[in-house]
Amino acid sequence: MKRIILIVFLITFSKIYSQKIEKKIGAYKITEVGYSFDNENEKRKISKSEFYYNDFGKILEKITYGRHHYNKLNIIGRIEQFYYNKDKLELSKSYSSSCKTCDYYQLYTKYIYDENNVLIKENSYYSENDSLFMTISYVVKPNLKETHFSESTFYQKIYDSQNRIIQLNQIFEDTKKIRWQYLYEYIDSCKIGNFQTYYGDGRENYKQEIECFDSQNRIISKEIIDGSKTKILYLYSKEGLLKEIKEYQSFSDREYKLKYILKFKIKGKTAKLNGEILSKINTELIGE
Repeated sequence: MKRIILIVFLITFSKIYSQKIEKKIGAYKITEVGYSFDNENEKRKISKSEFYYNDFGKILEKITYGRHHYNKLNIIGRIEQFYYNKDKLELSKSYSSSCKTCDYYQLYTKYIYDENNVLIKENSYYSENDSLFMTISYVVKPNLKETHFSESTFYQKIYDSQNRIIQLNQIFEDTKKIRWQYLYEYIDSCKIGNFQTYYGDGRENYKQEIECFDSQNRIISKEIIDGSKTKILYLYSKEGLLKEIKEYQSFSDREYKLKYILKFKIKGKTAKLNGEILSKINTELIGE
């Protein structure tokens, strides 16, 4: 019975949004629209998402349009909702569907903190029967953070005395050997990451990533150099909110060509956005 009610709710919810009858959630709504460009420079709309934030820059809801096997951008593919206890994320819910006729399925996640309010565990459950779907555990020490997924590998981040990341490692749980690694160095206003694999199969990979920041510590460019070259530019509005992300690619040392654009549009009283709120929202939109 609960499943039937959920599906009816989501079908109704999907129809409401596809008809553009909006439900106001939070103080700010940001719409993200993505475009791709082919070799003839033809522009094609390929993605759409909506983000809702409260007055403090905390995300309350994210709606993604299009589905994995049915990418029509007037159809909701995923809904994510976030619930807070004061400043702490306490619960999140997600509703997902991957094809035109697929039912939505729901997961929910509970977030667990230690006595110092440091996040140490995320437990995700199937809503239908409350059975455990996945656990993510965090080990947090001075200058070190590990993320464990109950799988064969885990992630390890190491920071310097200024809390800047200097290593990102994927490590095998059993042998504690590094599978791949980023080593970071900082030169002027740029962060340089050197990526190296240690698969041991004779087909090791290497690439370099260079991120540069402005005087407000906002990322303004990222360059990825491997077999080809990718350049990403981040543009901001006069209020300081992320406005566009442009991605260019170059093959065989040819000139860069525009491949993708993400455009962001905000609804809400932007005069209330201070530096801290802008930083939270921009970080969420960039996804890093």
